Amino acid sequence: MIKKEVTYKMKKFIPFFFIFILLFFSLLYGDKKQEISHQFEKHKVTVRLVLVDVIAIDEDGNTVADLTKEDFEIYEDRKKVPVNSLDFINLQILGEKLPEKVREEKLVRPSIEKFRKRRFFVIFDSINTIKRMLDRSKPRIIEKLISLVKLGREIMVIEMGEKGDIQILQPLTSNEDLIAQAINKASGSIWVEKSADILSIPNIVRIDEIKSGMPSKYRKSVREIYQSETRHRFEKSLTSLLSIMNVIKDYPGRKSVLLVSSGFPSISFERIYSGKTPFEDNIAIISQVAAAKIKDPFKVLQKDKYRGGDEIFEDLIHFANSYNITFYTLDPDSYLRYVLPDISYDNYPRQISKPDDLRFVEDEFADIKKIELSNLKILAEDTGGISLQGMKKYDNFQKYVNRDLTSYYELSYYPRRKKADGKYHKIRVKVKRPGVKIRFRKGYYDYKLSQIESLLFASTSANPGLFQQISFQARAIPFVRTRDKFILWMNMALPVQKLILGSDPSKESKILKVNIWVDDQKGQEGFNAQLNIPLALTSALRQKLRNAEYLGYSTCSNEIKLKQDKYNVIFTLYDEESGRVGTVVQTLEVPILKEESEAKIVNAIFGRMMSSKEDGRSFTISQKDGALQVANQKFYLKGSNQFRSGENVSLFLQVYIPQRNVEFEPQFFIHNDKIGKEQIPAEKVTESWNKKAKILNIVFNLNFMNIIKGKYSLRIGLVDPSNERKIEKELMLKII
Repeated sequence: MIKKEVTYKMKKFIPFFFIFILLFFSLLYGDKKQEISHQFEKHKVTVRLVLVDVIAIDEDGNTVADLTKEDFEIYEDRKKVPVNSLDFINLQILGEKLPEKVREEKLVRPSIEKFRKRRFFVIFDSINTIKRMLDRSKPRIIEKLISLVKLGREIMVIEMGEKGDIQILQPLTSNEDLIAQAINKASGSIWVEKSADILSIPNIVRIDEIKSGMPSKYRKSVREIYQSETRHRFEKSLTSLLSIMNVIKDYPGRKSVLLVSSGFPSISFERIYSGKTPFEDNIAIISQVAAAKIKDPFKVLQKDKYRGGDEIFEDLIHFANSYNITFYTLDPDSYLRYVLPDISYDNYPRQISKPDDLRFVEDEFADIKKIELSNLKILAEDTGGISLQGMKKYDNFQKYVNRDLTSYYELSYYPRRKKADGKYHKIRVKVKRPGVKIRFRKGYYDYKLSQIESLLFASTSANPGLFQQISFQARAIPFVRTRDKFILWMNMALPVQKLILGSDPSKESKILKVNIWVDDQKGQEGFNAQLNIPLALTSALRQKLRNAEYLGYSTCSNEIKLKQDKYNVIFTLYDEESGRVGTVVQTLEVPILKEESEAKIVNAIFGRMMSSKEDGRSFTISQKDGALQVANQKFYLKGSNQFRSGENVSLFLQVYIPQRNVEFEPQFFIHNDKIGKEQIPAEKVTESWNKKAKILNIVFNLNFMNIIKGKYSLRIGLVDPSNERKIEKELMLKII
């Protein structure tokens, strides 16, 4: 018996929702797909034990390696908590010498040193980094990263693309050539400073407007254009960072990340000015654009659709601290070229010319850069890292980053709460020894399980290509109810051997969690639904599935309106037992029937007919099992268009006929390069005319008995004998 639980989460402006129900599942056949190996190392952590990594240095900047547990104090939310343990983590390679006192007192635990890996993650921010400045800096960046490789580090290279997507340019490796090639692939942006250049347009303000306190409409428009572009960069940047952190957060221990960026955008524009502007409504304009949203459909990082930019940025820092992710930020640009643009041939953006009466700072863009670079510094320092800027940034990289990656202290303590409360808790560490400076993460979220899963699903929806650890099939079909209303009919083919039966054979149950995210291609409207699929792995079910490749699972939505002709559908499958995640992305093409004047085949779907004791209305989708009721039979969706030779196959068609119902003569031909064109015998099971929708629903049984193994196209033709009109559609299939 399979039971499932359903939860719903939707965008506020979408009034429809999913009601998921238990559906009949049938065994499906198909090619075995090679599952993508789980590339991320998983580890089990006692969630009630809080770990705090501490970098300790003396006044000369050298690591202090002989501190003991009694030298530290830890405070959570300003209340002192007992230090449970202290370990000095050494990641030096063989042949490196430890400080003499450390060797004598054996403060390094071999069991810990043995299993720690020397990983380093590099993120290129091609949303906010100027391309030509990045290209100039690549040789120095490669040089410094290769120096880490020579010290025994592995490096992963990731890029945040201009469209807000992210790409792993190079998985973890110590191959110097592969690392250099990946860094040279990082693109940077040619638009980030072009968007700011609009501020260089001279402001045209009439004297009467200045006296009356009214801003120039021309000046208002260029500022709004720039602020809108900045807000979009901010949203894409935060969404990308959230996704990347979700990718790397499950690596054990301290995750050190180098973020190469020319500055992190800020949308709190009122901070740009040293005083009030002479135009009061200009302040109102600024406050309107100081809010943003990121692609967080599950509202984990935000309670409302729009929030202040500083609040969202702070939430991302809290998330990094919760998973022990430390940022080192490196600015490849030169700040001086914004302050003294005349000394550089770059001289771009141009210094802004303003009337003296406006009382703005002399160079507005220089102030913008100060804020953006300040955001990089905040991100680094609040996560326990260092911001590398200015003329000595590469020297400081060699000195500080190498030192931090070599050794650190790992302290632990037990929080006072017995259960996770889903709230953020501040951490403060004090060291008693004089002259010692320390860095550490400033807090953590005590996430509940539901919050952790929601964060995961938010990331898979934003960047599904990064989550391919489970290979499965899924699709959604817009089942026509009226000319503008549909039911989303969905089916998944779940791999049996590598997912359902591939775990411990003694397991009596398994939970698969699914999220379905539907969004229009402009990202303006959409909705999502989540469901849990607990499986009771009885001996009877295991026996039934032993030779199966896929387990079919279907569901449907309520009747909804789909106004756009195309939507993106992202299916996320999460295996709670192994922690693996897989995604399927589909472009859902919706027939806009109000605009159609010619007959067409709207849907052509393979399935299997089975007898049924239920007596429901024909061509309705059952709320019990997701099957299509057809007289005294049921039509079950196939998870994939592949069949065994001789298998009975059914085909369901929805045909839009705007003028009248006609009696079509069906024609079915199967074709490939080997056999050419061959007609397929077909038997009509039943049909029904939906007068309101002008849809002909019809089911055929097809005979593939004499078809040899191979890939084919099935060409469907419906001929109207009265006027020799022919409606055609083609489906791809495979006989195995």
